[in-house]
Amino acid sequence: MSHAIEDECAARAADPVLVGGFQRERFLQASYERWRELARTAQVAIVFADFAAPAAPRRGVPVEVPIPPDSPLNREWLVVCDAADLPACLVAVERPGQRAEPPRQRTFEAVWSVDPQVVRDASRIAIALADELRPAWRDAIHLPPQADPPGASEDLYRATLLFDRMVAYIDSAD
Repeated sequence: MSHAIEDECAARAADPVLVGGFQRERFLQASYERWRELARTAQVAIVFADFAAPAAPRRGVPVEVPIPPDSPLNREWLVVCDAADLPACLVAVERPGQRAEPPRQRTFEAVWSVDPQVVRDASRIAIALADELRPAWRDAIHLPPQADPPGASEDLYRATLLFDRMVAYIDSAD
């Protein structure tokens, strides 16, 4: 699901604010070139991981934000595409006790949304975390204030309910 959001963002989103939470730098490495491409056309792309030596922030590449060892972000996986024409977010929490599992076999509990207000809230929370964990990142990146988006329509709400049901059916079939 996170790759679907990334791909759709790359294909359709105009000037997005992107955020990815990868837990470990080694998990990000598999997607780093993908995120470099996403960052190239984004207002900003921020990635959270357990970076030992994060790269200096600059426009056009992902801003690397280190996660402290005691942070709850060490169990979270997220992707946020905050764009007026394509709001989408997925936030997942890894179920406990999976440190020994191979990366593709880990399981998560996830929530997602395409509601513009929910996505904007997720984006603002992630940016506030980046400000807290890497205060000087904004020195290299100009990020204008984001106005409040309109609410989701009833059609979008109904489509979301249908999609949630479809995903639940697929998940229960495993």
